[in-house]
Amino acid sequence: MPSHAGEPSPQATEETRKAITGLLDAFKQGDSKRLADYYDDNVDWLFYAPHAVFPFGGSRRGKAEVLKGFATLYRDFNFSEYIVEAVVVDGERVATLSNANMTQRATGRIIRVRTANFYRFRNGKVIEYRGFTDSFDMVEQVRGREFNI
Repeated sequence: MPSHAGEPSPQATEETRKAITGLLDAFKQGDSKRLADYYDDNVDWLFYAPHAVFPFGGSRRGKAEVLKGFATLYRDFNFSEYIVEAVVVDGERVATLSNANMTQRATGRIIRVRTANFYRFRNGKVIEYRGFTDSFDMVEQVRGREFNI
């Protein structure tokens, strides 16, 4: 059945589904070489987290900068578990909900993180990314104490 004007084509959705599956697998494996294959050279990437505590976060422009961020993430944390609970693919747009358990290498603390991630793909590559988490909770876990505010 042909799609209506403005509706994503089934082919675009299937291509995007394959791309997000590959990207998430590369991320879980910490495989920067494979990750690079899924990002556009001019990707607009933003993970909402305080840069002073999470230098891998913040705004990054371009594949090279995104890969530097991933290198910092993998340097500072070791993922013991990364579970994608939900994936919604609509044409070239993807939303995921994920849970991660990671060890902070400097302290050995186990950090538990829940994220919401939003991607926009073009030709099988991420051209835009936005990631959200409870960054206050992450800061408390990384610092090893609750803040009384």
